[in-house]
Amino acid sequence: MMRSSRRVPAASLVVLALVSAAVALGTPESGAAQRPSRARPPVTALTHATLVDGTGAAPQPGRTILIQGKRIQAVFPDGARPLPEGATVEDLKGRWVIPGIIDAHVHLTGGPAPADRYIKLLRWAVEHGVVAVRDMAGDDRVLAFFAREAMLDEIASPDIRYAAFMAGPTFFAEDPRVPGASEGVMLGSAPWMRAVDGASDIRMVVAEAKGTGAAALKLYANLPASIVSALTAEAHRQGMMAWAHATVFPAKPSDVVAAGVDVLSHAPYLVWEAAPRVPQDYTARAMGDFEHVRPDDPRILAVLDSMKARGEILDATLHVFEEEAARTPDRVGKGIVAWEGAVTRIAHERGVLVDAGTDGMGSPEDTVPNIYREMASLVHDAGFTPLEAIGAATRVAAMALGISATHGTVSPGKMADMVVLSADPAEDIENTRDIVEVWKHGKKYAPEGK
Repeated sequence: MMRSSRRVPAASLVVLALVSAAVALGTPESGAAQRPSRARPPVTALTHATLVDGTGAAPQPGRTILIQGKRIQAVFPDGARPLPEGATVEDLKGRWVIPGIIDAHVHLTGGPAPADRYIKLLRWAVEHGVVAVRDMAGDDRVLAFFAREAMLDEIASPDIRYAAFMAGPTFFAEDPRVPGASEGVMLGSAPWMRAVDGASDIRMVVAEAKGTGAAALKLYANLPASIVSALTAEAHRQGMMAWAHATVFPAKPSDVVAAGVDVLSHAPYLVWEAAPRVPQDYTARAMGDFEHVRPDDPRILAVLDSMKARGEILDATLHVFEEEAARTPDRVGKGIVAWEGAVTRIAHERGVLVDAGTDGMGSPEDTVPNIYREMASLVHDAGFTPLEAIGAATRVAAMALGISATHGTVSPGKMADMVVLSADPAEDIENTRDIVEVWKHGKKYAPEGK
């Protein structure tokens, strides 16, 4: 799904980006006074914590976590080594620490919006434990600006990895959401919102997409298997990831998996593998025959086993379809909620990696970001344990974003991105909402009012 929202005018962002770059780099005359200090950053020691490190290991009581600058320096049992001289010590006795939460499927941008709307949303997300997001289609001019600001800690924001959107030309003639994400550019020609067909120069399409700062291509709709394969191969050749809907219409799940994409989104779309016919366009995507196609149909099991063998990730997005079924049941196939939970359970049991993504992060008017509801859906509807659901929203989500070298677990050398909780998350997934404080890039935040 691609959510619609409002965005900052691109021209304003260009100016802001240039100003920020000038401030960050200084002027040629600024000389040594502007060079970064070589002094070692101070150390903070979080002691007596019960650690849920995101690897799937059982909670580890009595742990000390050393933070230096933006990174985790060390993790060890309390008292196993002396603390660095001058370290700031925070006693977390009676608290639990989990990795920072990663929402592996959001849509931040659409049509015009004031910058302060985004700043408020991004701060709210961080204060509620979301330290990184994977944006799955929007205005890359806006996303590039905020991704840079987040990376440099100029604003309180999750780290942002975003896609360049690819679909068949017919999609751009059909879908009313596109103009807001490519304002000022002819529909289908923006490097981040591109119409692709058999006449397209695939190498150039991917190169221009990469030039937007996108981490990946998103293969959305109305593309045959041959183009899905060509785009995926070229994305990988140019050092990008390939993210796709589980069915790209008419390319079916087995085509998408065989192409070698890194992540397949939306568990319900797997139903089309066992359908008599896959529609030529995406508009029927959530209207599968969930009453008669079994989630353990041998054809679907073969897709899941191929995903496991290739290390491809299922981005299940359960909660968004639960909401859709409750709010507008005529827009989804009957039985979709039970079916998506069952197929995700089967995927998990067969060893497929499953991340946690929402398809809509939520808003500051909500009590918590939707990622906490997605984790609960994984537990209650797909049979995950709380620890497995936390892993889906941390370690596996970091893999989906392509940032597992620096994010996703509480480990030495990783970013100091953590959430401190007042209750045991291994006992009840709802306890992940009991946030005391959040660490993002070694800086401490707290939900408003705490």
